[in-house]
Amino acid sequence: MVLPNLIHPIPVEVEPLQRSQSIVDDDFREPIQSAVRSPRTTVLAQIKWGADEKLRVEAGGAAEGAEGYVLFRRLDLRAAGLDEVHTNDRIVSIGVGANKTNVDLYVVHVQQMGHYPDQGGASLVRAWFKDRQPSKQNRGGL
Repeated sequence: MVLPNLIHPIPVEVEPLQRSQSIVDDDFREPIQSAVRSPRTTVLAQIKWGADEKLRVEAGGAAEGAEGYVLFRRLDLRAAGLDEVHTNDRIVSIGVGANKTNVDLYVVHVQQMGHYPDQGGASLVRAWFKDRQPSKQNRGGL
């Protein structure tokens, strides 16, 4: 059984969005004002800053770009109690101890990766993120 390894994994705290509990705009189908989030979950991940996914035009309109990505092993996500990472989930901290950085990053795109035959599907999840800094949201960890 082949399991991919992460390069220099560090702890990342994720707050998944609870879509079923959030007030949703009927037209845009997005949470409005205060989104309800699950408790923070810490997962080991590989971070890549500056990996730019530029704004692109698609059939449905403009697709949002990203400032970097977090690469998770599905095995680690399941061990932490997360079934999946979704668009609009929030990343609130990266690192641990004196090197811990509080952030306010939002997942804008998710890619399934690392399709090995003995895994029966994707073994990695790449979550592209963007720092949206919403005006009505506290910075992560504060």
